[in-house]
Amino acid sequence: MERSSDDGLDGSESDGRGSKDSGDVSVHEGITYAERDVGDLQLDLFVPERDDPPLVVYFHGGAWVMETRDNVPDPERYAAELGYAIASVDYRLSAVPEGEDPPYPIDPENSVPRGVFPGHFVDAKASIRWLRAHADEFGYDAERVAAWGASAGGHLAALVGVVDDVTDLAGEAYSEAALAKDVAPDASGAVQAVVDWYGVNDLAQTAGEPGTPEALLIGGPRSENEAAYEAASPVTHVSDDDPPFLLMHGRADEVVSVDHSRALADALAEAGVDAALYELHGLNHVFAHGGADAIESERVAMELLTDEPTPAQSVSETVHAGEGEAPRSLIEGTPRAGPVAIRRFLDVTIGL
Repeated sequence: MERSSDDGLDGSESDGRGSKDSGDVSVHEGITYAERDVGDLQLDLFVPERDDPPLVVYFHGGAWVMETRDNVPDPERYAAELGYAIASVDYRLSAVPEGEDPPYPIDPENSVPRGVFPGHFVDAKASIRWLRAHADEFGYDAERVAAWGASAGGHLAALVGVVDDVTDLAGEAYSEAALAKDVAPDASGAVQAVVDWYGVNDLAQTAGEPGTPEALLIGGPRSENEAAYEAASPVTHVSDDDPPFLLMHGRADEVVSVDHSRALADALAEAGVDAALYELHGLNHVFAHGGADAIESERVAMELLTDEPTPAQSVSETVHAGEGEAPRSLIEGTPRAGPVAIRRFLDVTIGL
């Protein structure tokens, strides 16, 4: 079924982790999930007080070179309001070689370890396996897991969705050794749903020139690393057994073109994967109004989505049903982009 519309909305432990009970949400901060040669990686976990809620794993944006797991839309609030456990994770950021002048400012106080792809993806998958392995300890459902990411984090969330096991990325560009599972290797790294906000889904659409975020991610320009750019692109790996996707993207995005989400939505539809795409008219990166200088942190992205006036939105949805089955919408009623649409999508895909 295909539809389109244009409308608006109707306790501390020895490993350094800190825990607290904040009303209806238990908060666990600074949990180390992976130890790398370049440093430890941590996550924060927010679990609503209900029986075995599904889990959403959030990957922050920042051009793969900046920001931390703190760059996430109010996870404590949305864990309570959506009714899902939320984990916000750090992953290795791109290393910036001496003499390089990246287009985005690098905070010298940012202590998150750095490396080169596929390290970012290896960490993303490791966080999911770790969270699955520790579900009983923290009280969420390890069988119902969604990935959610924004911009560079949207790239990782989408790649997590279309590549079930981290070693499946092995090939011409990346060896199995570079994709080794040293964290909870017996747990699954697959997810059952993906929310992708303005993600980089096709690295062939990027400039790929020295000093660009994608060149820092891959470790070199596209002209010298064609296979690596292709392997690191979510559109490359779409197949008919991928989980459902919810994509949201501003049509006026000057940082990551809306064509990235269109390309992924088209690939998913062609493969027979259920997906919904929101295109938000006049909105830039991180759902900001105005030019690139108006870009906000994704900490406030959800608030920008729900501010008045309601932005115009074009929504397309492709869902599939077998013979004799009725198709089920991922976003019943086509609500405004934001928490209502996300909750409807999560309820359908990983269900409360």
